[in-house]
Amino acid sequence: KSYAQLLEQELFGPLGMQSASSTRDGLTSSPSWAPPHSGRRELKVSEAYYRVPAAGGVNSSIIDLGIWMRAQMGEMPRVLSPKLLDTLHTARIRTFSIHRQRELDRALKDASYGLGWRIWHYNGRELIGHRGAVDGYRSLILFDPVLKAGVGMLWNSQAVEPTGMQLEVFDMLYHQPFKDWVELER
Repeated sequence: KSYAQLLEQELFGPLGMQSASSTRDGLTSSPSWAPPHSGRRELKVSEAYYRVPAAGGVNSSIIDLGIWMRAQMGEMPRVLSPKLLDTLHTARIRTFSIHRQRELDRALKDASYGLGWRIWHYNGRELIGHRGAVDGYRSLILFDPVLKAGVGMLWNSQAVEPTGMQLEVFDMLYHQPFKDWVELER
């Protein structure tokens, strides 16, 4: 079976992820497809991203991203067992961001990498997440495994500005004073 077929059989189908795919055709044939852009200029979806599908290229809707996050928080143990999640989310190597000039990146402390997941500490709590980017698309998922709460975001542009929103949500969740992590006032 192909990688795309195995993803559908073992993950997308059992989790009920109806729009998730790992092929270019899966993306462009989706009724909710939002073509990528850079400002007013529409970008083409590169076929190169799909030549090595196991490199992480998954197309998704925000609904399916929410399902994926719930599964990562342990809510679907018949598909992702607690033992598997522990294996995936255990820090394997300490990492250092090259983007430490942004206050947002400095706020996420003790960065480590598990199996496909980054592990950070923020406000004394462990957060697990992943960010993705290809030409014209960005994605972000970040969750608190203890509180079983998180933020998932998808956008069809090259902009990086939305990446501050997740900490604004976690500040509300942790009853912290408001901070403009998106930097709208700058």
